[in-house]
Parts: sequence; structure tokens; C-alpha cells
Amino acid sequence: MKRCKLVYGLVMSAMMCALILSAVSVSAADPVKISFMLWDEVQRPVFDEIIAKFVEANPDIEVEIQLTPWSQYWTKLDAAAGAGEAPDVFWMNTFMSKYVDAGVLEPLDSYIDAAGLDRAAWLGTTMNAYADEGVQYAMPKGMDTVVVAFNKKIFDKYEVAYPADGWTWDEFIAKGAELRDAIKTAGGDEYALVMEIDSAQPSYIQLLAQDGLAIFDESEKGTDLDSPDAVAAFADIVALIDEGILPDFKVLSDTKATDLFLSEKGAMVYVGSWKSSVLDEASFAGDIGMVKMPIRKVDICAIGGLGYSMSAFSKHKDAAWKLVEFLSGPESNRIQAEARIEIPAYLAEQEAYLPAFKTIDGSVFIDQGVLSVRFPSHRPLATTISIMSDYAGQIFSKELTPEEGVAAMAEAIIEAVAEYRADM
Repeated sequence: MKRCKLVYGLVMSAMMCALILSAVSVSAADPVKISFMLWDEVQRPVFDEIIAKFVEANPDIEVEIQLTPWSQYWTKLDAAAGAGEAPDVFWMNTFMSKYVDAGVLEPLDSYIDAAGLDRAAWLGTTMNAYADEGVQYAMPKGMDTVVVAFNKKIFDKYEVAYPADGWTWDEFIAKGAELRDAIKTAGGDEYALVMEIDSAQPSYIQLLAQDGLAIFDESEKGTDLDSPDAVAAFADIVALIDEGILPDFKVLSDTKATDLFLSEKGAMVYVGSWKSSVLDEASFAGDIGMVKMPIRKVDICAIGGLGYSMSAFSKHKDAAWKLVEFLSGPESNRIQAEARIEIPAYLAEQEAYLPAFKTIDGSVFIDQGVLSVRFPSHRPLATTISIMSDYAGQIFSKELTPEEGVAAMAEAIIEAVAEYRADM
């Protein structure tokens, strides 16, 4: 009887060992599978490299990259979220608050603390951009800034001195007027200044930020645009048009300001860092100078940049967090910087961005972001930015005066915010 019990015990032990070995084998053969969604096909090869590095370091995790074009990205994310699903990790922008309210985003603070990450390792503005009421919902991907690029050939042609760092708004206007007069006297066809006034970030958002306006107040119920000080940014752009320093709105609507600059029809341009590689590859790149924006009331830049969010519906949150941590960490930032994809939000890797340029001085983009505020975000952001754009267009095309347009803009934004909150 004892012998039978011993044999039975040995058989059961053998079976248990076999089951354990089988489980280990299955685990090794079947890593955890998670998905990562992004929208930029230009960046896809860079992220193929980054994900390969991640998988090499985490062989127990398999990552499926889902490339979804911008035109379909948010529709696809909304549909998945509505079904209680979403990619495990995905790109996020200033639309974040909508997804926070819908319960789509996983709060990241506990993961950050458990990993012992130092939040100060990232530019504070970028970390703050992806926090909502003190809760972190995304980790920064990178940052973008706006500077002034100028064509040295045009300045030399008309014997105008180059702009210098630390210039003021008044000096900027004087430089534009000097160029305008010299071009007109010589019968030239260049513009002294071009600016993408049909787009908020490289134009009037920067002027508003430098005038000390938050645009959307901390309560997220009102807007600084109802302040009399808000009129100045729009009125100053209209004055640039009226004085012949800046082309009229139709010209700037028909042809992007950056394209006018690249075709050597603009002496100066407000330009975002997302255009840095285009500038560096221009036929006259060696003659492109770079300088920080002229200072109005405050020397500051409203910066944007993407973030990495984790789905609250993910079935593999530990693996998803490992990916978020890696994507926002030093190695990923360095790879993107070297590919000129992004200015790293991870401060220790920002210098990796500079050697990537063949000709232009990319350091100006980094310098411009040292003092910064986040690109203005509000809970119904798509609506409020659209309102700003619509009224800005009416102001610049002279359908409304700056005073009329800004007053209507502020009123429409306050109504949109109230309606959004009523529906929550």
C-alpha cells in the first residue's frame, strides 16, 4: 500500500512538473501582446526602430504598431473607446481633457511613483500639459516651439542689418518697415515678413502668450480673451498688413507662409520647430538665420507637443506602462532627436537634437522653449480653437474690427464651454 502511495505521489509530482514546464514553455512562446497607435507615417520608421529596441529589452512583450492617419485617428479612437476598448498605448494631444472626461485614459501617477521617475527630468511645461486637475494622464513625447527664421540673402541684398537676440516687438516692426521700404525703392517683389495667420500656434497664440494672456483661465470656465488686452495681438497683426509689412490675408491663405519663405519671397517668417528639417534642407539653408521671437510684454513661448497615454481599458496595464515609460524615456527621445523628429521633452537628451542639423542652428528652437507656457487647452478644445480660428480669419480679412472680432470670439467661447459642461 505504501509502495502504491509512493508511486502515485511520484506520478502526480511528474505530472505537476510537466504542467509547470508546459506553462513556462507557453509563456516563453506567447509573450503579452499590446498595441500602440500613432498617426504620422513619416515617423513610422523611427518608431519601428524604437519599438524594436523596446522588445529587445522586454522579450516577454510583443507590440503591434497601428498606423492610423490623422484624418481617421480620432474617429477610430472614439469608436473603440465607445465600445470599452482602445489601443493599449496611443498618441495624445491637447484633446486630452475630452478623453479624461470619458474615462478613456489611465491615470499614470501610481506608475510614475512606483518606477521612481523624477518628473523634473522632463520639461515642466510638457509634463503640465498632460496633467488634469493634478493627475497625470500622459507622458511627454516631445515639444515644439516657434522662432523667427530670416533669409540673409534678402537682408544683404537690401543692405538691412540682421535681427539680433533679445529684440523687442518695436524693433521687429522697425526692421520690417526698413525692409519694406528698401524692397519698394529697389522695385523688388519680396515680402518683409510672412506669417501663418490662418494657423494659431505660429502666429497670434504666441502674441497672446507674450502679452501675458492665459487664453483659457485656470477654472476652465472662462477666457482671458474677454480682457481688453486681448485685442492688441490681433490689432498688431492687422497693422502689419495695413502697413505693407505683412501680405494681406488672401495671399497668406492661398500660400502657406513657410512656402513663401522657402521660395525666397519672404525675408522673415514665424516658423515652428516642426518645420526644422524643411528649413535645413532648403536650397539656401546656409543663408537662413534663426533668432528667438521678438519680445512683447513677456519673453515666453506657447509650446505644443504630443504625449503617450495608456488606455483605461487595457488588459495588460503593466506591459502598457513599460512601453509608455520607454517611449517617453531617454533612449526613445535620443532616437527621435537624431532623426529630427522632435525636440526632446526629456531634458538630458535635448543636445542630441543639435548634431542632426546639417546647416541651420537648431539650438534656437531649444532656447525658445526654456521659458514657456503650454499651448492653450480647454475641455471643448476642438470647438474653442475652431472659434478662435474663425473669428481670427474675419479680423484679418477686415470683415470685423479687432475689437468686434475679439469680443465675439470671447462670447462664443464662453457659450461653448457652458454648453459642454451642461452636457457632462
